[in-house]
Amino acid sequence: VKITNLPQVCDIKIYTLSGSLVKEFNKDDPTITSLDWDLKNNYGIPIASGLYIIHVGVKNEGGTVIGERVLKWFGVMRPIDLDTF
Repeated sequence: VKITNLPQVCDIKIYTLSGSLVKEFNKDDPTITSLDWDLKNNYGIPIASGLYIIHVGVKNEGGTVIGERVLKWFGVMRPIDLDTF
């Protein structure tokens, strides 16, 4: 999944609908405006199908929040075919 049109410096947090943190990114490269998510959590385990909340927060140099955006994303994962090897 590609998250596009990001600000120069921001924090991206992905949550389940129940509020559990799935993945966290800290983007600090001003030359890149997008981020690729490999659909895995912080431990490298693939996520389940369902609804996810993506929170993009921007802070100033003092650490106070100056802007945020909340996105909703629904993903359907294909089952793994164990008969093919």
